[in-house]
Amino acid sequence: MSEVIEKISGESTNLELHVDLCQQRYTQLIEKFDIVDGRLDKIETMLIEIKSGLKSEEAQKYKMYLTWAGTAITLLVGVIVALVKLY
Repeated sequence: MSEVIEKISGESTNLELHVDLCQQRYTQLIEKFDIVDGRLDKIETMLIEIKSGLKSEEAQKYKMYLTWAGTAITLLVGVIVALVKLY
């Protein structure tokens, strides 16, 4: 990164010099904002990937719980049917 352009003697009295220095400072600010914007884009992408991964894990857990519940219900129905046939 480039260094910040400090105030130069004569800048306050020379409009042309002031305008040139302001343009350089503005260009530096835009470059720095572009760098920060790029970093934020990377962070956003990573957060979206993390969110997708968490949703996927939640879906897998939900399916597992449904499978266990279905197995338990089937087992209970089987026991009830067996008991009814015995009596």
